[in-house]
Amino acid sequence: MENFTWWTEEHNQLQKEVREFAKQMAPREMETRWKREFAWDIFAKIGERGFLGAAIPKEYGGMGLGATGGCIVAEELHSISPGIGRIVVGNMIGGLRQIIEFGNEEQKQRFLPVAAKGELGAVVITEMTAGTDASGLTLQAKREGDSYVLNGKKRFIVAAGVAKRHFVYAKTSDNPEDIAKHRHITAFVVKKGTPGFNTEQLNEILAFENIQNGSFDFDNVIVPLADRIGEEGEGWKIMMEGLNFERTLIAAGTLGWQRTLLRYAVPYAQRRVQFGKPTIDIPANQTKIADVIMKLTVSRLAVYHTAYLWDLGKDITIESSTIKAFGAENTLQSALDVTQVMGGDGVNRFYPVQNIFEVAKVEHIAGGTVEACRLVIFRSGLKLLAEDMQMPRRVKSEELGVPIPTFAPVEKKLAVSEDAVLAVLAEDYRVNPGLHMMLIDIKQYIDANDEALVKAIEALEKQGLVMAYRTRKGIQMAKATYEGLKKAHPKEYYKWYPQWATEDRR
Repeated sequence: MENFTWWTEEHNQLQKEVREFAKQMAPREMETRWKREFAWDIFAKIGERGFLGAAIPKEYGGMGLGATGGCIVAEELHSISPGIGRIVVGNMIGGLRQIIEFGNEEQKQRFLPVAAKGELGAVVITEMTAGTDASGLTLQAKREGDSYVLNGKKRFIVAAGVAKRHFVYAKTSDNPEDIAKHRHITAFVVKKGTPGFNTEQLNEILAFENIQNGSFDFDNVIVPLADRIGEEGEGWKIMMEGLNFERTLIAAGTLGWQRTLLRYAVPYAQRRVQFGKPTIDIPANQTKIADVIMKLTVSRLAVYHTAYLWDLGKDITIESSTIKAFGAENTLQSALDVTQVMGGDGVNRFYPVQNIFEVAKVEHIAGGTVEACRLVIFRSGLKLLAEDMQMPRRVKSEELGVPIPTFAPVEKKLAVSEDAVLAVLAEDYRVNPGLHMMLIDIKQYIDANDEALVKAIEALEKQGLVMAYRTRKGIQMAKATYEGLKKAHPKEYYKWYPQWATEDRR
């Protein structure tokens, strides 16, 4: 795959090194999947090469290559080893970004250099009653002097039982106001071996042949104040920042899987002869392979653009959730297509297609479900893209009599009155017959504050001339009723017919 013009020489060199390393480790990685073995030896070599420090600043022992560097490592390792790649991404997201952004200097000096050298980390969020609803966690952390005491359970934790460093989110307040404002969560680092902190169960997870996933029990686990990241109550903010970084890396990993699918689908179809010709000559297979190439090309552009924005310090809330959901869904669909191209061998574990098919489904859930990503995109999009989502003012064309957009401001606003409000609502009926007008829409035409405007709408409502839409905040929208339209203008005012509608057709 082509490098991008904004990559530095260090980025290009990193890609070469990780790609070559991944090829060397591919045979051993496959063995660990068949043996259901955690590949300590491969992970140690990855640490020795410094790849785990790709996104860690140089002053803390890393390469200082930002999100772009992290994505390069994730993509290249995933292109050869679906399992080990997940663990590396797990380590990169295992509280490292959170420590970089929110840790104090002492914490950065203590945690980051060992992570860059290969210490395995894990993010600990999910609970019995808190999954997609991450704010609903119940693991309690009570302050006692210079320590916190943690009690509760966590589940579905990648690298459970093998991670050395755990970035844990716990509840530190039961105050309804704090909960409503997401100030009830605090972040901690908990080291393996801390008294009372135990792996309760290891799970059998789809496609996790050489990866561990499990549950934790926290029984009066004492965590020193020095291992709290950020201030008490900042956990939600820290979590969201971490998830943005995590989703970007997960998306980069799916690029590697999509490349693997192509690596097998095309050569396979070139060599599989059916009906007297290679199956790659079958148009249906060509279409499927083209779709895989299309998805990979677009996904890769989106992932590295998002990483670039992160490295520039931009808000990537929408982009990271978009590429995470996009990557998971594209990979699953591509795996479906390649499975069909390869037929029976597509569901044979002697080829990696089935493994990618399974792991792509896991990515619909891990790191935030694709539904949760869409919810983030919706909520953030309405806020961050508000200016781009403003429908232009619509007016009647004097020549054609049809609604047309205009971006010009209203030349002269009306003074606020019941008649003026009704006139505006009636005119809006001519261009937006099925819509209410928001207060901000009406104020484009009437010079009034909200209080005066609402007073006029209430008066019209009492007369049956206007229907008002209310929320807990009061009147938010209004629309003229049938009676209101008749009072504002004669019936002829609202009529319009296209030129082809002759008298006998009206």
